[in-house]
Amino acid sequence: MDLDFIIYPPGSIIFLTFLALFINLFVNLISKREIDYQRMRELQKIVKEYNELQKQLLRNPDDKKLKKKIDRMKPKANAAQAEITKMSMRPMLYTTIPIIAIFWILGGMYREIPVVQLPFPLPFVVDYFHGDSALSSVTLGYLGYYIIASYFFSMILQRILGTSLSS
Repeated sequence: MDLDFIIYPPGSIIFLTFLALFINLFVNLISKREIDYQRMRELQKIVKEYNELQKQLLRNPDDKKLKKKIDRMKPKANAAQAEITKMSMRPMLYTTIPIIAIFWILGGMYREIPVVQLPFPLPFVVDYFHGDSALSSVTLGYLGYYIIASYFFSMILQRILGTSLSS
């Protein structure tokens, strides 16, 4: 099988776009199955309320009623934060190893191959995405392109599947 189509543009763009869609769909479906989003939103409200009370206390440190309210609420807020963390970590049990394997394979395939030519240079691209690569600041490799496509699909799929944490 000839891999040139998926390694070099325009095939690489098509391949990486579908890969970003597939990975985001996989992660969102696992998250939807493993996380009770309604419960998580309720817990986030508790943590948010607690944090807002702490901010009020910083503005008015002599308020004894507020201190007592915060002290009473602290165990509930800590328990809510712990439950949020536990719920958030559960999907990673299923997704981490497959995603690492996919990117390990992609790294070998796309290491020095430009995927997208940018219309203008982005100085941070070289520093953060290219490292010791020969790619210039006007090109995106597979990782930069994947991140952009993944961000786009993530927003859409979270809305469609109801896995967004915004109310």
